[in-house]
Amino acid sequence: MRYLFLAIILLTLLAAGVYVYLGGTREPKITLETTAAPLYLAGQPFHGAVTGDAFGKLFRQAKDAQASLHGDLANLYLNDPETAHDTIRAFIGLTVADTTLALPAGFRYRVVPAGQRVLAARLTGVSYLLAPNKLYPAAFEAVKKQKLTQRGNFYLERFGANEESEVWVGVK
Repeated sequence: MRYLFLAIILLTLLAAGVYVYLGGTREPKITLETTAAPLYLAGQPFHGAVTGDAFGKLFRQAKDAQASLHGDLANLYLNDPETAHDTIRAFIGLTVADTTLALPAGFRYRVVPAGQRVLAARLTGVSYLLAPNKLYPAAFEAVKKQKLTQRGNFYLERFGANEESEVWVGVK
């Protein structure tokens, strides 16, 4: 029994160490801004349940295309999955600077126009595995604190090089 207790303590310390190593203790920086330039995305649209295999497949295809398109992983969500009962409308892909590149099969371009009023939450040095669970709550809390009205049809998440992550939440 004594060894079981020791094993539990060691596993807890190990889990805490991994969490800190992945950047779990860092806090996001929040800014209210209006986008100055359009953002070009290359990817695939999705409409359906987040629990299906098709959703995960699109993420893997975007990650595979990252080597040839040289962009940050980016996902544009066009509705709130909580109010849509876990059914989402999204565009899963990458940000691209050059829209003349040949795209992989099934991919297409999409433009997020300039002039979007967003609350941006940004993190650096945090694994993309932890980033969404830190960015979204911080952004939603900032929307409430600043007494902004959230646009329920615009959420953009972006995962860049050097563990730079950001989430844009559309506001009115």
